[in-house]
Amino acid sequence: MDLVAGSLISEIAEWACQAQGRVRFRAGVLERLVSLLQLDAAAFSSVPPPAGGESVAVWNATVPSLVSLWSKEEAALRTALRTMPRCRVSGAGEPDWSATGRDLHCCVVRVSERTPSALALSRTRPFSEDELRLLGALQPVLQLGDERQVEVDETLGAQLSPRERQIFEYLVRGFRNEDIARALGTSPATVRNQLVRLYRKAGVATRSELVGLATVRLLANGPAGGAP
Repeated sequence: MDLVAGSLISEIAEWACQAQGRVRFRAGVLERLVSLLQLDAAAFSSVPPPAGGESVAVWNATVPSLVSLWSKEEAALRTALRTMPRCRVSGAGEPDWSATGRDLHCCVVRVSERTPSALALSRTRPFSEDELRLLGALQPVLQLGDERQVEVDETLGAQLSPRERQIFEYLVRGFRNEDIARALGTSPATVRNQLVRLYRKAGVATRSELVGLATVRLLANGPAGGAP
């Protein structure tokens, strides 16, 4: 298990720096955990999920869709996340927080208090001590990756217009000016002009500096909050 833990932590840490956006990071985490832990259901979400569910990633092998991601009321879940240690385990027949309606064992990992979010993993058999230690060791890495987009917001803040933020998101995905223009239905010249304004607001001179700005700040400062 130690070798598995070290490999998984390294892989998710690398993914935390590479993933472009919160949804992709969360989906990648679930993909890695589902087979390893043989899960029946899993959810990695903000609490509560934002309108439209943009920041929610869900994997569920047994239920086609979830009406509600969390089975607990929002206020109760927020309180629990503030007071719980890194992980909380419930047994079959207790609220599993994954809204499957089944008697599953559930492990909830508190990911971040700064932007309340959690990882809920459910399955028919109990979680072992080794698995719980693995999830506890993963928590700081999960927090690092999940707060990456928050750091982008704090770095550039409300300075960006909706169109500038769209362009920024395309940039971090490696799109060229021509690709961005095609995606947004505008001209490359217009994109270049908007990029100049975006550089000025962010205090950078090149697109590589802009793309690396949020990640560099996050890695330098460390994830917000600390261990409980």
